[in-house]
Amino acid sequence: MPVGSNCIACVVRGTDCFCSLPEDALPALSALGTHLHFAARERILHEGFAADRIFVLFHGRIKLTASSSEGRLLLVRIAGPGDVLGLADAINHTKHKLTAETLEPCELKAVPRVDFLAFLDRVQPASHNAVHAVAKDYDSAILSARRLALSGNAAGKLASVLIDWSRSLKSTTADPTAIEFSMPLTHEELGSMAGLSRETVTRLLSKFRAEKLAEQVGERIILYQPAKLEALYS
Repeated sequence: MPVGSNCIACVVRGTDCFCSLPEDALPALSALGTHLHFAARERILHEGFAADRIFVLFHGRIKLTASSSEGRLLLVRIAGPGDVLGLADAINHTKHKLTAETLEPCELKAVPRVDFLAFLDRVQPASHNAVHAVAKDYDSAILSARRLALSGNAAGKLASVLIDWSRSLKSTTADPTAIEFSMPLTHEELGSMAGLSRETVTRLLSKFRAEKLAEQVGERIILYQPAKLEALYS
């Protein structure tokens, strides 16, 4: 059974998940919308288009980007299971301010805006979770703005991105002081998240490896000295 095809039996729900609702509210959530599957590198939301649906992510990761009139991209955040896409724009009945593109195969629930807002009206805990989801989006936007405007050097900007990733995706390593996690972003995408060029990201990762601070091995990142990386931007 796909992870999100039955909200009652879904294994994704957690304390920091929009779908973390009382048992009696889950049947109503399960009945909403349509389940969709997307391959890697497919677009789900388009910046500038009407926000007529919201998407609840059950499986996979999605990058959210903003673009300039010159075509430059800023990677605002990475959405994961339990996140809601397009929520603030749907509530405000405005156009999408971000583009959402899958980084890997994803499963989502697409819910028409009017149906989702009616669900929030009926289920108070869902309204509370929606507020929490919008607050998370706000925190991500502030974090991106601080990184771009306040980090004094390129190394600090990249270190900030790596540390932020590690806090949500860390896994154990043989060294208890090290942190290892999956990194599906290209160097160009990492650069768009840190406000750096692809060449600068590649150069800094080589520098971090030489200084035994961090290393990229395939699609895995290992932070050998997280405290020293944090010191680069704190």
